[in-house]
Amino acid sequence: MSELKTEEEQIEAFKSWWKKNGVILLVAVALAVGGYFGWQAWKTSQANYTSEASALYQNLIQASADLSDEENQKTVTFIAKQLADDYGDTGYAMFGQLFLARVDAENGQYDAAINALDTAIAKTKDVSFIAIANLRVARLLLQKEDYAGAMARAEQVTAEEFAAQQQELMGDILISQGKRDDARVAYMKANEALGVGVNHPLLDIKLKDLVKG
Repeated sequence: MSELKTEEEQIEAFKSWWKKNGVILLVAVALAVGGYFGWQAWKTSQANYTSEASALYQNLIQASADLSDEENQKTVTFIAKQLADDYGDTGYAMFGQLFLARVDAENGQYDAAINALDTAIAKTKDVSFIAIANLRVARLLLQKEDYAGAMARAEQVTAEEFAAQQQELMGDILISQGKRDDARVAYMKANEALGVGVNHPLLDIKLKDLVKG
């Protein structure tokens, strides 16, 4: 009888506990299960989101192969803007602005190209991307004959891996101002930054022309 009483007491105790805590337990389980499936759904959604952006970017690259074609320019412009509007927090949107700037530059719209690059710079902390974008802005400013602005942008490039491009561009800016001696120094620095065994035929021509002059 004592065993039966003990079992009955256990049942009653469980009933009493369930009455107090059962609903809370069910809610906790539901939240845990819902949280798991919600997390899985979120991961799937993010994967699809990134995949869509990647597919658009691949189409953009294909269209940019020949920017002399007006239809390709329209395609690049459309996709770049779509990436910026719908996938603005992805790297694809950021690089899309580089291509948009190329289209603008192709049409002589240098201010629009600079604006596209500055928009991309403002949205990232990626040092390499910022260096690439600043070099392109500097080249566009050089096209506009804004030599001071071009040099200032080139000087903003601090990433060591872009030293050769930076110094060569500085040389281009200086030679456009007629500063041949300073340009020669910049080109020599660019050549040194390339490293041993790296050939850059155009840079070699620039240096030889200065020596001849």
